[in-house]
Amino acid sequence: MVRRYALGTAAGAALIVSLTACQGSGDDKQSAQVPAAQAIALASQKTATVDSYKVAVTAAGTGEAAAKMHGTIQIRLKPQLQATGTLDSATVKGQSLPGGERAILLGDAFYAKVPQQLSQFTGGKPWVKFSVSQASRQAGVNLDSIVKRANPAEQTKIFTGSKDARRVGTESIDGVKTTHYEGTVTPEQVGQLDARAQQAFKQFYQRSGANKVTFDLWVGKDSLPRKLVTKVTTDKGNASSTMIFSDYNKSFSVSAPPASEVTDGSQLKNALGSQIH
Repeated sequence: MVRRYALGTAAGAALIVSLTACQGSGDDKQSAQVPAAQAIALASQKTATVDSYKVAVTAAGTGEAAAKMHGTIQIRLKPQLQATGTLDSATVKGQSLPGGERAILLGDAFYAKVPQQLSQFTGGKPWVKFSVSQASRQAGVNLDSIVKRANPAEQTKIFTGSKDARRVGTESIDGVKTTHYEGTVTPEQVGQLDARAQQAFKQFYQRSGANKVTFDLWVGKDSLPRKLVTKVTTDKGNASSTMIFSDYNKSFSVSAPPASEVTDGSQLKNALGSQIH
């Protein structure tokens, strides 16, 4: 059970941290006239001005990436990164995780809801708090940098380098009329990303054995993405994700749990000891 909670917390963190990182004006006639590459570039520029949004995420994988999860995240990028999310369901390598996992991100502080059956390790407190920067140092991964770079425009930028992007047609996504684009992108085609992001992207795909990403992007008349589907195929397995975007620039507030209900994450780790391995 402890192992399952550890996996669930990691999945929740990934859902908020990495999917925070995941994410374009004109009438229908103009949309039909704009080349796909130009429309995707416009979407990237428009999402760079977004302050907040909501995304429902479904991710799945096979082989070494065997997992399936669904969750919803609401994110505010400015003036300070804040997010709240729920991991509705998840299965990792055949192991089902408890549904309804909640998480909150406030700057450097990451809060995860503790399942009642594990409250003995937290003194009965329902929340546990982790420092993103401290976890970065301990894991040897700059999570703080990743979180600060979590911008809705970043992933759209990746697809601006595609050499085969094309307009497929029009569809309605949750009642919003959109134009559907599809294409592929390779690690060598992510030229619009800065040098550090390019290198990270290339290293990830080199390790995974993937040579390209297939994408489908649905963009509204306001040039904002409404749906994004990405797929990667390797000899180690397949992975895909579907993201439905909504509530652009909609105001919302995120608050930390009461201090009396929160346990420090380092204390939780000491309490669990070898049981988390």
